[in-house]
Amino acid sequence: ERPDKPVYLTLKSDLSLAVGDEPVARADLADALDVATGGNRNERILLRADRSVPYGEVMTVMNELRAARYLKIALVGLEIRQAK
Repeated sequence: ERPDKPVYLTLKSDLSLAVGDEPVARADLADALDVATGGNRNERILLRADRSVPYGEVMTVMNELRAARYLKIALVGLEIRQAK
């Protein structure tokens, strides 16, 4: 079930990060997530990545989330709309 106000963490093709629409430095990731979640580390983080990002980079970000004590992580795929 999708939360009312989901917290998206995006890993872009240039390996930069964004929480919601706001760019964030990796060193500031935990603090940015604390702000986005109100400090609730039980909130699910929806992780999405550009298709060109290597799998190992996605795993690195997941490990960074775990280090920040965010353990509820969901991988999000992009919705593909089909022409009618």
